[in-house]
Amino acid sequence: MRVGAPGKPKDPFSAALEALRDQLRNGRLVSGEPLTITDLAHDLGLSATPVREALSRLAGERLIEDRRGRGYFAPRLDVSDVVELYGLRRLYLAEALAESGEAVPLSPPEAPDPALSSCAQLGQFLDWIVARAGNRALFDAYRQVGERLASCVRVEPEVFPLSEEVAGLREALLERDRLAVALERMHDERRRHAPDVVRAMRAGANIASL
Repeated sequence: MRVGAPGKPKDPFSAALEALRDQLRNGRLVSGEPLTITDLAHDLGLSATPVREALSRLAGERLIEDRRGRGYFAPRLDVSDVVELYGLRRLYLAEALAESGEAVPLSPPEAPDPALSSCAQLGQFLDWIVARAGNRALFDAYRQVGERLASCVRVEPEVFPLSEEVAGLREALLERDRLAVALERMHDERRRHAPDVVRAMRAGANIASL
């Protein structure tokens, strides 16, 4: 994928960073594979320097691995990593509800766009919960965890009934405590099925590498 799409031109570093983030989100970087700077630079149509700087930034955000002396590698999440990340996201969502300071019932977000996948609808709903708390630091931390969970979220439709979850969460808006319980239950299910999530991710990685 070469960068340079129509629109406002980006500096090489920003272009490399955005392109690599997209590849991580979309599962193009196979779990655990080495990330060769020269190959990535060639694929993106950029020089090696901005690609190296982008990889360093992503390693600092723990989105890829920097194995000192061996180079950069695509992330490889184990079951324990998935359990911890989903647990951390649940805590951020619970804190967002506690900070929102609005009496029940909560004002629901706009009805989900039926053209969006259930995965995208769920993501938008969770983003809305955190954004409405008005805490920028909390939202930034939540989004960073979301970036690390991107490969898990991508396979969630294979493991969880997302459409039912979205409907249940919207219904639970009638009562704040009920929404908190629904979010906790949803994340407990993800932690309990972390082995299934990891298997789905690795199966997808194997297909991508063919």
